[in-house]
Amino acid sequence: MKLSDLVLRCYAEREGDGSWFAMCLDLNIYARGDSFDEAKSKLSGFISKYLREAVTKDRDYIADLVPRHAPLFFWLRYFRIWCYIKFHQTREFMRFNMPLPMVPA
Repeated sequence: MKLSDLVLRCYAEREGDGSWFAMCLDLNIYARGDSFDEAKSKLSGFISKYLREAVTKDRDYIADLVPRHAPLFFWLRYFRIWCYIKFHQTREFMRFNMPLPMVPA
């Protein structure tokens, strides 16, 4: 197992109404919140719950559940945001990694 296997790639962007949309590309899970921190926190909770269920109740299907990549549209959005952030100062987009939560077997 590589160290990069323990990191989940994520991004967040501010919506037109001021709320935030956060997406985990490696598990195809998203969350919304009134602030970046709220959306990121909700996403973290959803990821933990998803992985807990995947290794307990759904362990027979774990190979299909982890990783479960997001559709191409979201990956393209992620790389567009990565390029935008690299060349511009912005508070509308955030790209971040989350450590893979460790779940006891």
